[in-house]
Amino acid sequence: MQAIILATHEERKLPPLTDTIPGPLIPVIDRPVMAMTVEILARSGLKRILVSLYNQGGPIAAYFGSGKRWGVDLEYVAQRESWGSAGSLKWAGRLLDQTFLVMPGNALIDLDVAAALAFHQAHGGPATVILHSPVPGSTAPLIHLGANAQLADTGKPLSATGAFIFEPSVLQHIPARSHFDILTELLPAIVAAGEPVHGFQIAGYWSPLDNLASFQEAQQVVLYSAFKEKAPEMSSTGPKATVRYPSLSSRQIVPGVWVGLNHSIHPSVKIASPVYIGENSYIGREVEIGAGTVIGSNVVIDDEATVSGSTIISETYIGQLLKVEGRIVTDRSISDPESGETTAVLDPFLLSRVGTQSEGQNQLLRALGRTVAIALTVLSSPLMLFLWLLALIGSAGKPIARCQRMGQRITTADGSPGLYTFELIHFQTRRRDGKYTVGGRWMERWELHRLPEVFNVLSGDIALVGVKPLHPEEAAQLNEEWHQRRHDSRAGLTGLWYQETDPNSNLDAVIIADVYYTATRTWRSDLLLFLRTPAIWARRNARRNAVAEALLHADNVGSM
Repeated sequence: MQAIILATHEERKLPPLTDTIPGPLIPVIDRPVMAMTVEILARSGLKRILVSLYNQGGPIAAYFGSGKRWGVDLEYVAQRESWGSAGSLKWAGRLLDQTFLVMPGNALIDLDVAAALAFHQAHGGPATVILHSPVPGSTAPLIHLGANAQLADTGKPLSATGAFIFEPSVLQHIPARSHFDILTELLPAIVAAGEPVHGFQIAGYWSPLDNLASFQEAQQVVLYSAFKEKAPEMSSTGPKATVRYPSLSSRQIVPGVWVGLNHSIHPSVKIASPVYIGENSYIGREVEIGAGTVIGSNVVIDDEATVSGSTIISETYIGQLLKVEGRIVTDRSISDPESGETTAVLDPFLLSRVGTQSEGQNQLLRALGRTVAIALTVLSSPLMLFLWLLALIGSAGKPIARCQRMGQRITTADGSPGLYTFELIHFQTRRRDGKYTVGGRWMERWELHRLPEVFNVLSGDIALVGVKPLHPEEAAQLNEEWHQRRHDSRAGLTGLWYQETDPNSNLDAVIIADVYYTATRTWRSDLLLFLRTPAIWARRNARRNAVAEALLHADNVGSM
């Protein structure tokens, strides 16, 4: 059986969280909800998973990558237009050549895949709808089951979870390049063709994440499920519902308390289990954290604040003495999950966004970067002098090339937003007619022409580690909102883009690497990327040169 996750984010169903976060990345215990879907599929033995992307697909692909961390192979099917749930299946149709499971990327479904498949095979027919008993307050469509578990106009009402099992033959009922919905158009088309559609009711936990109440309940269910699994003798409270595989990314330091890496928790803090605290979080003096609290990554809870039974979204600052009970908190709002009401908070002393690094830290890192650049310049000076002479001879007295590049987001002199523009320098390797200079081909093949870029580091134009410096034409192509996140980081001599891409990679691959780097960077990750650069340089250039030699050999053989 195959699997496809619909992560197109065509409808925004959970404001204000989805104002800035695509549905599949909505956090459940500080991890995207789609990660739990990938884990369920991986545990079921489905190792090759298709993922349909449309709106804000870049951040989703940047987070999940190839899927190796889950032991699966993710293959992305990108759409340029909105096709609807069934239209997305048609768009990916050439890849769906056997029975396939459809899973929504923006809902939590603890699905027993083997049981659902067995039901589908036993009842026959081309389609099985995965159903659940209705959830109060949910807007999920209701479907009636009649005799023999077939869909009917009357009968037992159940909620459609957004998951389905189909045979490839259903694709013939979907018109090409048209917006088409599974529930309202595809299933009726199958029934009209005289084919049965069955419904399979699951017993596991399901959260549609279509309102704030279901979002908050999902946090509690997963957190208390992990608590019951790790400390059953202590977990007599909490919701009755559970999930089978409550995977938390942080380490349990005492029963019922999970804490991420690089945290700072004052000794006077009082914590009541169960509690989850994400990485890079700061908990101040005399803070009280009550049971059922989920604190995301890069969160600051200032002195004497009280947080209980609440979900704090990543990169949020909670001010001193603030009391938060049973709420969902972002860097600019507090929401009541029961009433669904959201209150915007404009006072930065109460709520604000946490920067990943202070200005003092940035100045220190820039000073260290320049110190390292000076050391690199001294160590490589004999080689640079040789290359300079080589470029001088081959370029008729013009050994240095200057290319305009775009860096981080800035405010221009007239107060308008813009991008930092500078000239990136490197050794001249080509003449005006495009032909290589003496030694130019060799310098490019080993990227030695880039050595003068250390002087850009010394001048402050770029950092040692950052995003890729872009051509103005490339920067002009970044029109989507998620693209802009990369501009929060300075351009760098090296970075994740250098590790994950090569000179022939398309712009999309570079931007995905840059956005992921910007969203996750710390000074530790910068250090690791910098230390890895020599090995990455050797590996990628050895591979590229091997390909070039193979092509040259093939040309020579062909000309004989």
